[in-house]
Amino acid sequence: MPSAPDSDLDSDVRTRIRQQEVVAELGQQALETDDLDRLMHDATAAVAETLDNEYAKVLELLPGGDELLLRRGVGWQDGLVGDATVPTERGSQAGYTLLSEEPVVVEDLRTEERFSGSELLIDHDVVSGISVVVGSVEEPWGVLGTHATDRREFTEHDANFVKSVANVLASAVENTQTERRFEAIFEDPNILVGLLEPDGTVVDINETAMEYVDATLSDVTGEPFWETPWWGNGDDVQSDVRRWTERAAAGEYVDFEADLTRPNGERYTLSGYFRPVKNDDDDVVSIIVSDRDVSERKKRERQLRKSEQRYRTLAENFPNGIVTMFDADLRYTLAAGRAFEDLPVSPNHVEGERVRNVWPNEVGDALEAAFRAALDGETRAVEIEYADREWVVRVVPLTDDGGAVFGGVTMAQDVTERKARERELERALDLLNKTERIAEVAGWEVDPETMEPYWSDHLFDLLDVSYDEQPSLEEALDVYHTEEDRKIVENAIEEALESGTPFDVETRFPRPKGDVGWLRIQGDPEVENGEVVTLRGALQDVTERKAREQRLEELIDRLEASNERLEQFAYAASHDLQEPLRMVSSYLQLLESRYDDVLDDDGEEFLAFAVDGADRMREMIDGLLEYSRVDSRGDPLEPVDLNRVFEEVVADLQVRIGETDTEIVVDELPRVEGDANQLRQLVQNLLDNAITYSGDDPPRIRVEADRRGRKWTISVHDEGIGIDPDDQDRIFEVFQRLHSRGEYSGTGIGLALCQRIVERHGGRMWVDSELGAGSTFSFTLPAAD
Repeated sequence: MPSAPDSDLDSDVRTRIRQQEVVAELGQQALETDDLDRLMHDATAAVAETLDNEYAKVLELLPGGDELLLRRGVGWQDGLVGDATVPTERGSQAGYTLLSEEPVVVEDLRTEERFSGSELLIDHDVVSGISVVVGSVEEPWGVLGTHATDRREFTEHDANFVKSVANVLASAVENTQTERRFEAIFEDPNILVGLLEPDGTVVDINETAMEYVDATLSDVTGEPFWETPWWGNGDDVQSDVRRWTERAAAGEYVDFEADLTRPNGERYTLSGYFRPVKNDDDDVVSIIVSDRDVSERKKRERQLRKSEQRYRTLAENFPNGIVTMFDADLRYTLAAGRAFEDLPVSPNHVEGERVRNVWPNEVGDALEAAFRAALDGETRAVEIEYADREWVVRVVPLTDDGGAVFGGVTMAQDVTERKARERELERALDLLNKTERIAEVAGWEVDPETMEPYWSDHLFDLLDVSYDEQPSLEEALDVYHTEEDRKIVENAIEEALESGTPFDVETRFPRPKGDVGWLRIQGDPEVENGEVVTLRGALQDVTERKAREQRLEELIDRLEASNERLEQFAYAASHDLQEPLRMVSSYLQLLESRYDDVLDDDGEEFLAFAVDGADRMREMIDGLLEYSRVDSRGDPLEPVDLNRVFEEVVADLQVRIGETDTEIVVDELPRVEGDANQLRQLVQNLLDNAITYSGDDPPRIRVEADRRGRKWTISVHDEGIGIDPDDQDRIFEVFQRLHSRGEYSGTGIGLALCQRIVERHGGRMWVDSELGAGSTFSFTLPAAD
């Protein structure tokens, strides 16, 4: 009695033998049957039974490639086979299988990480299985799969078994598709088809071919193909056919064309090929002869050649364009014209080619559509862009003496310059119309000979004048407010017509709303040979501008008065306020020196507070004085070297820099247009602030410049205590402080002064900062070059 391992070995052998038997049986069935669906059903049943699985399926890839159809299978719920579909995305088992050369084995779908199961599998409680692509990964036909509802460990032999069955199905599918293609060709009423043995003996001929000869299929079956009635009795054609057959029997594809005669004497032309059919050993087992009756095409080609001769001379001398002719196959038979000299293609490149093979995609699409329309009898004009030029192509059908269309002719003209002029004119007119309405400007013209004016449409609207036709000169002059206003315009026109010089005058007119407005009237005479041939001009309602100018003049007067008062206040602050303050400071110092021994601690403290307050008052008055005089007492702007300005400021701050261990790095700085003294004050304030607000660490300051157009941006970076974003606008206001005087000294006017200096130079100033992350103060100045 065999041991248990020997028993398991025998079982494995029997299983493998059975699998091989199933593959052989299915292979034999594939050779003997043309019922592909029955083969697929039997294959799924055999796979499921052999592997002891509940389910098996054949999925067919649908057109578009997005889904697979459950073509055949066993075990599935009723109604699903032939109707259910599964997706092919990469994350599905079916999609994964289509991309896999080897079988895809799943031991437990519930824990599978490579992909997810389809609804078809999940709804049937599938746990394990094997899937194999039917066909190649490059050109898959579908998927063969088998599944079980329990966890299974399939062997490598199981996977190879399913793959072998898939290969049988792939071969059957390919054979079926080949047979169907051959049947479709063989039964095509427009194609003459013959099947030959390798030695040229006729096996079969389709009905279409038999209609061309006075014989039956039995008459030609078994005969050498070159001796059949199609080729007549002449040795020349028969020898050609024999030679073509022998070349095909040697494995060569042979194209041919032959002029033949029907039994009734009618001439016709066949065009086709001899194609060898080979087995897996690359031996030729049969020959397929496939050809078409191209008599009509040949007739049209002859007619086209005749027309071509008539058109060629015209085409070769066609100016500013090209002329082409094409046949019913959309193939160019003629191409000529002087425009080819400037194109990247030549007439030789075009002739003989199909329209699609000559021109880029969009051009080819447009031309092909027009060509096909011409073959249907339509005349079309197509606008295209090619070789950086614009073209209008007119496509006209060509007809024979009976009116049948056999081709077409095209005439393409280069219209680039014309189109450019048209676009320019359209843009100019559109711009003129929009400009007139947006700017409240209208055009006018006066003919020097007739003295008749012409108004643009907007001029009627602007003056609220309704005329059924253009006004006379008298009527045109009557629109002005007074006789004085009329004379201004009348005299300006007369002077321009006499001297040929332009004019620009302003006058009043009654506005539609009932008030009096202002018009600006400009005239520009056109002079030829010393005589004015026309006078054109523009008229603009400048009432609002005049009102703004008046308001601006009044505002300037008020600003000048305000500045004058500010100057007076600054003088009072520098003289009248500082004198009493100096007296207070002097007496406080006198008290401190004389009664120092008399005052107790509180008295000395009170006296110190008074002295400090007086000093701070003096600093604030000095700062306010500087702030008020930025615009009025500054020097003229001139080229200033910022490198020198920073060097001078750093030298002035050298003592403080040394005491605080400050490090300042200054990049190469530009020359700017500025007031050197004010720029020095600006830089000193910024560096002083950077040192003051450095925090506990030694100050680290970096200065850099960046050019943007006509402006330089100067940035001063520090690593100090930073500024809260909510406070960054306040720091540029006069007397605004973010810290108490016990923390940091200062008047609160330094940054306001910096900003005003920058604004005087036509720039702007801002800060980028966060608490604890340092600050970057930036400002712009005009470049000196």
